[in-house]
Amino acid sequence: MLAMVAMVNTVSAQEVERDYQLYPYAFGSLQGGVLKTYTAPGIDRDFKPMGAVSLGYFFTQVFGTRLQFGASQWKTNIAALNGDYKNKYYDIGLDLMFNFSNLFFPNRNNLINVIGIAGVPFELAVPHTYVDNYKGSVTEGNKKWKKGWKGGGMIDINIAKHFSINLEGGTNYIMKRSDDDFDKGKWWPYALAGITYKFGHKKVKVAEPEPYVPVPQYVEEASKPVVKEQPKPEPKPVPKPEPKKVPAKTTSNIFFPINNSVIQADQLSKIDEIANWAKSHPEASIELTGYADRETGNEKINQSLSEKRAAAVKAALVGKGVAASRIKTDAKGDKVQPFSVNDQNRAVIVLGEEK
Repeated sequence: MLAMVAMVNTVSAQEVERDYQLYPYAFGSLQGGVLKTYTAPGIDRDFKPMGAVSLGYFFTQVFGTRLQFGASQWKTNIAALNGDYKNKYYDIGLDLMFNFSNLFFPNRNNLINVIGIAGVPFELAVPHTYVDNYKGSVTEGNKKWKKGWKGGGMIDINIAKHFSINLEGGTNYIMKRSDDDFDKGKWWPYALAGITYKFGHKKVKVAEPEPYVPVPQYVEEASKPVVKEQPKPEPKPVPKPEPKKVPAKTTSNIFFPINNSVIQADQLSKIDEIANWAKSHPEASIELTGYADRETGNEKINQSLSEKRAAAVKAALVGKGVAASRIKTDAKGDKVQPFSVNDQNRAVIVLGEEK
């Protein structure tokens, strides 16, 4: 089970851009399911419908707490009592929650979270009432709140930023409160399924990476030939060689968000500058090299992502009127990291050079 959760969470925790912290957060849950009662006389040991509402808070990625209110009501025909047996059940409990997925796979937005639950429920059973054919309504038990213990677990599956679905199972052990057979200690297992709404995430400001400034390349001036003096006749003036034309070059860096190959609005001006330069230097060729950062994703995903980024820049330049035959693309994935800042490696480096 742990191996399956590890595999699913490894896939689900790939590059995901977030402008909020995963933890802490508050949540509310609505659940429905079944409850099986085990009273001492044994007259109501059957599955009954149950509903629950919870409000809680995860303080860290591992530890949280919740306040849960549950209720159930049923009616059973009991031949031994010569009538219908009715019961209502309510409980309110304070539970501690432990996220084992985050314990073993921390700092990730895990798709599946395995959560352990331990708590202290307080149970109120409205008098167990049965109606026979001769005496009318007869009531057993009492209306006193009784405390107990709870143990169980939950599988919580994230489906969106604010929503998840959950499957929960466990049992309450209600401690007896009197000598009445109906109030002796009871094991009441339950199973629930429901939906959770998560809210209260803290926002995180995503900083714009500083632009990469290339190191300027210098071309040494051509050395002048040494002309030996001729004693006789007078030497003719040696014409100076024409200076070599220094090929024009340009470079730029197109940055991308995490797990994204779409050119962002704030990068479009760079595309315009490169296209204008290419039109001014019709003999120049343009080389595009795509990259992906090494701290997220894996080698296969990052290689594909860097190829898509280079292809996106090429398509944008072609759309600006630059001939596709002048553009060469390459992709390094996360094998090469041209920048020291990890987030800046989600980029395409553009190099234009006149032949």
